[in-house]
Amino acid sequence: GKTTLLAAGIRMLMERRRGCGKIVAYEAPIEYVYDAIKSPRSLISQSEIPRHLPDFSAGVRNALRRKPNIILVGEARDRETLSASIEAAQTGHTVYTTTHTTGVAATIQRMVATFEPNERSERAYALMESLRLIVTQTLVPKVSGGRLGVREWMSFDDTVRDKLMDMDFKEWPAEVGRMVPFYGQTMARTAEIAFEKGDIDRRTYIMLSSSTASS
Repeated sequence: GKTTLLAAGIRMLMERRRGCGKIVAYEAPIEYVYDAIKSPRSLISQSEIPRHLPDFSAGVRNALRRKPNIILVGEARDRETLSASIEAAQTGHTVYTTTHTTGVAATIQRMVATFEPNERSERAYALMESLRLIVTQTLVPKVSGGRLGVREWMSFDDTVRDKLMDMDFKEWPAEVGRMVPFYGQTMARTAEIAFEKGDIDRRTYIMLSSSTASS
């Protein structure tokens, strides 16, 4: 569901009254196109990896030469792509990307672990400087049929980033786990809301709650 969620976000940005300027997207493969969206103040250019460029990191570096407002990176799956995405964000670009994780704290841990041990500290603080929002999602069966995206999320505002930047990056996962309920919403809480609305059954609710009990 990551691609669908990201595409919905891009559509929302394009449909705003003021639009969102120029978006350059690098995907593998391209699953959604936006030709039907009327947005005179938005322009999106989509490139497919590896058809148009060899990999995502090459895509990010290609994007910086095209003066975009927003860069979409289909998946930050390796050190080169994540590093390039961080560098793009540090130059003032809004960067959206995805990765395979199971919670907000786990996302921080996974991204930092992508780098070699001797560069983790530098890259971790560079990541934190540019981080604004993490959303994690799992798809579960709905009582009425189909599937529902149940999400954990956390906003990294100036207060959060300043507090974490004053700590050793190795302490971040535990601290972020404690901060999620105050600066976002845990997976367990989202599951509770969905259960109370009758969208998911009790078994699914218990499974989601127990799997995120430490968040």
